[in-house]
Order: sequence, then C-alpha cells, then structure tokens
Amino acid sequence: MSWGGPVEMERSSEEDSLLSTRSRRQPRPMPIIVLADVSGSMQGEKIALLNRSVEAMLRAFADEDSARGEIHVAVIAFGGQTARLHQAMTPASRVSWSDMEAAGRTPLGAAFDVASAVLDDSDAVPVRSFPPTLILVSDGAPTDDWTEPFDALVSSRWGSKALRVAVGIGADRTEEAVRVLADFGAPGLPVMRADQVHEIPGLFRWVTATVTGKLHEHTGGKAVRLADLDMS
Repeated sequence: MSWGGPVEMERSSEEDSLLSTRSRRQPRPMPIIVLADVSGSMQGEKIALLNRSVEAMLRAFADEDSARGEIHVAVIAFGGQTARLHQAMTPASRVSWSDMEAAGRTPLGAAFDVASAVLDDSDAVPVRSFPPTLILVSDGAPTDDWTEPFDALVSSRWGSKALRVAVGIGADRTEEAVRVLADFGAPGLPVMRADQVHEIPGLFRWVTATVTGKLHEHTGGKAVRLADLDMS
C-alpha cells in the first residue's frame, strides 16, 4: 500500500510530459511546388510580373500558418538547357525571395524530374505532410522529352496525391503548349489563362485562394476570399 501513491504520481508526471510533447509538435507541412517557365519567351514584363506574383503569393501563404498546418514552398525554374531548384522547400514564412531570370529553351521534362526528386526527399516532404500541390506556369511548348518524366511524377507516392494547377501565360501558345497544360492540370480543374501580361497577378490571386482553401479543408480554418488578397 505504501508504494501506491508515489507510483501513481510518477505515472501522472510521465503522461503530462507526453501530452506536453504532443502539444509542442510542429504543424503539419503542406508542400507546394511551383514549376516556373523561365525560358527566353518569358523575358521582359512576363518574368517581372511572375516574380512579383510569386513573391506576393509567398507572403499570403506565410499569413496562413497555424498550429495545425504550415505551407512549405519550393520553386523549380526551368529554362536554358536544364531545370534547377531556385528555392528549396522551406516554410513560406521563412522564404527570402530572389527573382528568377529568363533565358533559353523550355526543358519541362527536366523540371518534372526535379519535382519528383523533391517529393521523394523525406526531409523536404516528411511522411506526415498533407497532400502536396504542384503549380505549373508556362507560356510555351516543351523543348525536351516530358511525357515519361510527367508519368513518373504523377504515379509517384506523393505525385499521385497532388493537386495539380496549370497556368498558361500569353495568347500565342501553340497547340502543343495548350495540350501539355491541359494534361498537367487536375481532372475537372481547367487551365487558368493569362492571355495578357497584366492578368498574371490576378491568376496568382486565384491560385493563392485555391491552395489556402485546401489547407483550410485540412485544418478547419476560415476560407480565404479573393478580395482579401493584396498582390501588389
């Protein structure tokens, strides 16, 4: 009998410690990968507005962080001969944005390969993450083989669960460019079009609302309104 009290007190202390650890658990990541076309046709006002819109989107994502969920963002820039990870997967609130520059060809297949590598990296996309979102922004047709890398991406563990958003820029896109964007987009989700350069910020407001809306579905937060987003 004399041991009952201390044993119960010790057990209660262990339980309290476990609950405290759980309460301090980091919010679940919601990974976002932006695949940004930075080929030569994006030079000038297009790339300037794209940079401004992505930076504003990151600020909006940072405001959505909560104890339950946190948006993490990676940006893959594809142009010239290859694709590169312009921004490694990082919580949106910690990103210090640097502008992308446009030049060269449109190696979309290489961008899909980089996206697959990011999703396969358990440090970048932990197992406890919410399903990711992939955002493709492009104004032209691919200049490399993209079909096999795309199939590999969308059949991967995380890629098969991802929401895919396609954004087409410019009114002079070829039939192949239109088809690639349509194939990339999620079923039932139309390709978002910015036929005029000045429409790019408006499209990114829509993308921001779509992504934050998915986060709120997971965390029970209040849905964002397009009118509340300042993309200036």
